[in-house]
Amino acid sequence: MAYLDVVKREIDRILSRPLGWVVSFVIPLSMCLMMCIVFGKGTPTDLPIAVYNADHSELSRVFIRNLNTLQSCKVKYQVTSFKEGRDLLTEGKVYGFIAIPKNFQRDIYRLQQPELMYYYNNQRILIGGIITKDITAMLQSMVVGLDAKIRNKKGMPMEAAIAQANPIAIVDHVNSNPYFNYLYFLALIAFGHILQINMVMISVYIIGTEFKYGTTKEWLGLANNSILTAVLGKWTPYFAIFLLVYAILALVYFGLCGVPFVGNAMVAVLASLVFLVSCFAVGIIFISLNGNFRYCLSNSAFYVAMGFAFAGITFPTMSMPLFAKIYGALLPLSHWIQIMLDQTFRNFPFVYDLKHFVAMILFVAFGFATLIRLKKLALDEKRWYQE
Repeated sequence: MAYLDVVKREIDRILSRPLGWVVSFVIPLSMCLMMCIVFGKGTPTDLPIAVYNADHSELSRVFIRNLNTLQSCKVKYQVTSFKEGRDLLTEGKVYGFIAIPKNFQRDIYRLQQPELMYYYNNQRILIGGIITKDITAMLQSMVVGLDAKIRNKKGMPMEAAIAQANPIAIVDHVNSNPYFNYLYFLALIAFGHILQINMVMISVYIIGTEFKYGTTKEWLGLANNSILTAVLGKWTPYFAIFLLVYAILALVYFGLCGVPFVGNAMVAVLASLVFLVSCFAVGIIFISLNGNFRYCLSNSAFYVAMGFAFAGITFPTMSMPLFAKIYGALLPLSHWIQIMLDQTFRNFPFVYDLKHFVAMILFVAFGFATLIRLKKLALDEKRWYQE
């Protein structure tokens, strides 16, 4: 059978050229497992901050002790001047600087609003956000508790004092990262980005080398001159390898790392299979441009390299300029990530992810449509042996 002959030929090429299985199996698996190690803690802890205490009251000392109980930060410096604290922040020795004003305790006991100043480097958005969230929550709890005690001492019942001290209860529902755990959130995106890079590049590589070494006629002949059979036969071993990589990653991610999964497992599996095929199809699109191995490899590398930035996770897609939105939509990663986040954390119905499935299927359809041109290029001897 022609298909099996092509598959056997590709397996022989993989075994004779270790680079193939190293790039398709060892490197992506190692990089993805490294992501699990890098994000192993889930959230950054014990981030150094500085505090300037101009009040030197019992309440300000309690506030500093409460800061040290937070998981995200630790008071590493208690400075003696405002300038010293700002300098530490500017020099990058701390991630945040808090200045407790004079009369901090007096103003709170008088039910006034002292200005507690907090500075952080907004270039480090993630770190600044984590520390700010914890400090704000701790400070709010502390102030509400003090306010309620003061009102209670003035004769107000404690329940009424608590209600008046905190009249509006805010309940947060975070969709993208509800557990505030960056192993759960960023590692998944990193997995997809790494797999997309490797799959697109491998797809270009395995067909591009046929042009580079002038073996396209032999390859097609083995497939009875069917470009579809020839491409599917070439893809099969690598698809199996990447499927194994994905299965190992899913076991590590959802099993060993304990990442919660609240959605439909069948939708997630189907999305992953379509994602794998769409990445291979994108490689076909690139190699069909002109059959030049080096040119197509360079262009495909540029195309996938910035996928992480344009996938709409680290920066919201709706705030991107039109070009960035279009670029993100032209990446299979963007659609796979949305489906996986919807199914992993949000438990969205399938209908809301249908558009992302359609987008990935269009990648596949367009990739197969370019097979006509790919066959024409493969039979053109002028395209052979190009550097």
